[in-house]
This record gives sequence, structure tokens and C-alpha cells, in this order.
Amino acid sequence: MVLTFGLAGCQNNGAKRMYDQAMHQWEEGRYEEAVQNLVALTTAYPDDSLVDDSVFWVANIYQHYLKNPVQAIRYYRSLTKGFENSEYYYPSMIGLADAYSSQDKESKRKAILIYHKLQESPLGNEEFEKIQLKLAELYFEFEQYEQARVELKKLILHSPGSPLDPKAYHLIGYSYYLEGSLDMAELAFKETEKKFGYSKTSLSSAMSLADLYEDQDKLSEAISVYSSIMSRLENKEIFYQLAGSRIAKLKTRLKQTNKG
Repeated sequence: MVLTFGLAGCQNNGAKRMYDQAMHQWEEGRYEEAVQNLVALTTAYPDDSLVDDSVFWVANIYQHYLKNPVQAIRYYRSLTKGFENSEYYYPSMIGLADAYSSQDKESKRKAILIYHKLQESPLGNEEFEKIQLKLAELYFEFEQYEQARVELKKLILHSPGSPLDPKAYHLIGYSYYLEGSLDMAELAFKETEKKFGYSKTSLSSAMSLADLYEDQDKLSEAISVYSSIMSRLENKEIFYQLAGSRIAKLKTRLKQTNKG
């Protein structure tokens, strides 16, 4: 019994040493070496409690540091299939969906399925909000704008006051714009501006509203919106300068139109 305990202790110490060394390599930016150490740990000590930590870190390093989503997917999948009770199960599901979402259309569809599955999981508000936004953005890529609006409205209703709310409101308006429903787009952009007090928070909606008016040759309305944008910015900010430039050009166009 003493011998068994001693062997287990040696294994634990060996795994811990390999794990610590890998973390040190990661901190120094030696990512390939860190991955090699972590993979070796899972092979040498397959029953150790650090195995799921190691697999998660391998996937994480491949995804965020080595920029290799294919390998990241491989290791995230191994966690979601073999470690259902691990603390890394849901983070790995999120990582897997994120990695799929950066690939081809077939992979993006897999990402959508995983994000929908995660909607039913015990995630915190912040993670739920991020997932809703990612889902909406994927539906934009597939030009499924109605479904994108469904996901954005879920975000807004689930977490009123979320930092992602202004973006969600803007994307609802933008989805109508892309569909060609310009009246709905205008209404949505205006409502977003009103809701967020014509502030920097709703700047994206203001810019989109001005673009929409320009597209429709509503030059006076576009100038009014650009003036509103300038009033909420410092003159050194890029959007202030952009709005000022657009106003000058639109005033020239307006004079030419009036002369004609």
C-alpha cells in the first residue's frame, strides 16, 4: 500500500513538473514547446487530474497563439467528448464553436449548432451575450437576416443594459438595410439614437443613418445627422473629421441640386 501511494505521488509530481514547465514556456512565448510538453503529459500520465487542464491549454494555445484552428478543433473536440464533467467542458464548447466559426461555411454551420446548444447551458450573462452576438454575426454571413434579428432581440431581452446592447440595436437596423427594407432600417437607426441619447454609444447607428440618407439623396437630412455626430465628438477624433468632410461635400452637392 505504501508502494502504491509512493508511485501515485511520483506520478503526480511528474505531471505537475511537466505542467509547470509548459506554463513557463507559454509565458515566455515558446508556444510550440509548451504544446509538446502538455501533449507529452497527457501521454505519460493519462489518469492524472491535470490531463483536462493540459488538453484545454493545448487547444487554447493552438487557437489564440499559434493561430491553428484545425488543431484547436481537434483538442477542443477531445475535451467535449471525453471530459463531460470537467470544468473545461463548457469553455471547450465555446472554443470549439469559435474555432469552427473562423473556417469554411460547413464549419460555420457546425458553429451555429454548438452556439444554439450552449444557449441551454448554465453560462453567465456575459458569455450568453457574446454567444448571441456571434450567432447573429454568423446568420449575417449566411444572409439570414430575420434569424439574426431573433438572436439579437434575445440578447437585448436577456440582459437589458448590457454593453453589447448598442451593437445589437445597430445590427438590427443594419439587417433591414441589407435586406433593402430602408424604411425599417431608418426607423431602427432613429430608435437606437433616441434610446442611447444621441451619444457616442449610438455612433454606429448615426453613421449608418447618414449613409442611408445619402443613398436616398436626402442631403439635408444626412447633413443634419453628420452635424449631430460632430457635436458628440472631439475635433481630433477620426469620425469628427469624417463627418466634417462629408458635410462639406454634401453642401456642395446640395447647392448644385438647388441650382439645377
